[in-house]
Amino acid sequence: MIDSRILVGLLAILIAVSGVVFIGIGEADRRVEFEEAFHGRSIEEGAALYTEYCAECHGLHGEGSPRAPVLNSKDFFENRVQDLGFQGGLEAYIKLTVAGGRQIKENPQYPENMPTWSTDFGGPLRNDEIDNVVAYIMNWQAEAPDLEAMAAAEPTPVPGDTPAERGANLYQGLGCVACHIINGEGGAVGPELTNVYEKGEDYIKESILMPNAVLSEGYQGNIMPQNFGDQLSDDDLNDIVAYFQSLVEGQ
Repeated sequence: MIDSRILVGLLAILIAVSGVVFIGIGEADRRVEFEEAFHGRSIEEGAALYTEYCAECHGLHGEGSPRAPVLNSKDFFENRVQDLGFQGGLEAYIKLTVAGGRQIKENPQYPENMPTWSTDFGGPLRNDEIDNVVAYIMNWQAEAPDLEAMAAAEPTPVPGDTPAERGANLYQGLGCVACHIINGEGGAVGPELTNVYEKGEDYIKESILMPNAVLSEGYQGNIMPQNFGDQLSDDDLNDIVAYFQSLVEGQ
């Protein structure tokens, strides 16, 4: 006969082992849930930081602007590190770029260098905040648009019932408002355009297609994008001219 105390001890051990096994089975699921929750909070916090510090140049949804390149695109996520010859992965590249900025201008079409953002280099963001921004940008990858395929597709007609209305929509859609002031609204990176129609239609078209041909006093070259000729048709240019004409006629 087994001593009752030994039997009780064996039962206690079995119960303890069963409890440990049960906890272990559920621990993996809890760890996954915790990691997903932590990553979700990181993306949310990164979104707020991106909106505050990055959206002005890179666009609210990473669509880019005349001041900084597109981030939310299939090409960026698939080819960026290879194009640069960067030895690490994309996430490491984004983190390094956000933290240290770009002290050497890579593309002359952008008017300014990207500043440093990490406190390690004199910026305003802690390293954990840098990680959150990176998590938010990487979160775009699964749904990043194929901009090259979209550009090759049949163009979507510009909305507007009149040339001036279509021109106004083009002006907004191309991001011109970020750099030019019209009637007191817009950015001051480039010259004011409220009365630009008075300089003539040819001047307007040349300034769009060859922005370095004639520089306004006080403004440097290579600030305005150089590729509008690849994006705009003759009809688009005429619509933009009509928009500027309407501004003068409406005064």
